Amino acid sequence: ATQIARQMLGERADLLIAIATPSAQACAQALKRAPDSLKRPLLFTAVTDPLAAGLVPDLRHPGGEITGVSDRLPVAEHLKMVREFMPGLRRLGVLYNAGEANSKSTVAAIRALGSEMGLEIVEATAARTADVYQAAQSLVGRADAIFIPTDNTIVSALESVIQVGIRHRLPVFAADVDSVARGAVAAMGFDYYRHGLQTGAMARRILQGTPPGEIPVAFQHELALQINEKSARRMGIEPPPALLAKAAKVYR
Repeated sequence: ATQIARQMLGERADLLIAIATPSAQACAQALKRAPDSLKRPLLFTAVTDPLAAGLVPDLRHPGGEITGVSDRLPVAEHLKMVREFMPGLRRLGVLYNAGEANSKSTVAAIRALGSEMGLEIVEATAARTADVYQAAQSLVGRADAIFIPTDNTIVSALESVIQVGIRHRLPVFAADVDSVARGAVAAMGFDYYRHGLQTGAMARRILQGTPPGEIPVAFQHELALQINEKSARRMGIEPPPALLAKAAKVYR
């Protein structure tokens, strides 16, 4: 990512766009080290926590050459959703890459809210996609369900987690709706197509002359519940009728 970021600067583009936290951080570092003649506006998108990632000092007043669109996870809504599926849930496993800044901030929020809700949060980490299966396997017997935040490493190897969930009847919930199509039980996620439209509108403002530092970081607030009914049953739970009724999409 760092090498690509340097290459992009060298091509003297009018605007740099970085998707997801690792790419945005690489571009920001390359921009910081670049001579003034190569500095360009940087627009990030699909970054969960721009502050924790060190991309901007302030969400409302970013300053400098960087701003963007965040896909910050509404943690409280997700935990409530998991509880609705499993009212007796006591131990929630969280699978993530501790090296991803967005995941660390999300897991910190899960810990705090989990404590308030009487949930024991059991963490398992994987630094590489090759480690994901073993990390998921380590939650068997220690957790009653698994939650996956918007973590690039874990989502890249989601099928490994789904395999563990089905084999051990350990329901797997996700933060992004694309993972539901791939086998997670449910997610209350963003419409990333709409997220892209937000990003495009912001890019247009910058290209028309608005300094990035004057544009507040944008968020998406509309959530869509998606449920994979087949996966839920294979993992040992039955989706509540009330949730099925309000789901934007149900995979059967």
